[in-house]
Amino acid sequence: MPEIIAEKLSIGYRREKPILQNIFFRIQKGLHILLGANGSGKTTLLKTIAGLINPLEGRVLINNFEPYKLKRKEAAKYIAYTWQNPYYGFVEARVIDEIKFILRTTGARGNWEIVEKLVPRELYEKNPYMLSGGEAKRVSIASVLVGDQDIWLLDEPFNDLDYEGTVSLLEIIREARRRGKLVIVSTHQVPLMDQLKPDKYLLITRKGELIVNDWHRLSDDELVNAGVLARSMICGGYR
Repeated sequence: MPEIIAEKLSIGYRREKPILQNIFFRIQKGLHILLGANGSGKTTLLKTIAGLINPLEGRVLINNFEPYKLKRKEAAKYIAYTWQNPYYGFVEARVIDEIKFILRTTGARGNWEIVEKLVPRELYEKNPYMLSGGEAKRVSIASVLVGDQDIWLLDEPFNDLDYEGTVSLLEIIREARRRGKLVIVSTHQVPLMDQLKPDKYLLITRKGELIVNDWHRLSDDELVNAGVLARSMICGGYR
């Protein structure tokens, strides 16, 4: 069963004040939502869990190993991290090669259903860097999740997606949860996440604390106090 454990974890960047200090949590398979104001440390926390940044103190355990001690291609077999800015992760000159890159790296067979739901075939021969923001987001997400890893860390995955792309990604996340994956989604879109009925939320407060609790206990007061728009302040949304 996929599992993430944080023990006495402090995160941030060297020579700077820690963003989060001495945090503890343990989450297992299911869907969990990471919330917090801009600049609160959501991306830094995800990168630390993914092994892209070393902890300042403490440790993260992914299925009992510390991801930042593994080589990137080894960690990529178990952990999928999608970039908030899709262009950061591109390494190939054609979309189809970008999608296949992680499969060549990890030796995975790949889950091509994810690619089919997100990436139109007419994009396959295009240069990823020449795509629009929404197209690049689709390719960026698909090129990571095609690896079918057990743990997904999605950093603001719905940003730049149109309605169709959003619906497709919601379906992909639902299916991943059904298959027993551990999915963490960083987002500001609380009403959209309500549709998925997540298991837990991880909320970074203004004081730099991390609250972990069951999703149904998430209140508007907690959101406002953390600098996140409350449900009652947001109109519309995808239905």
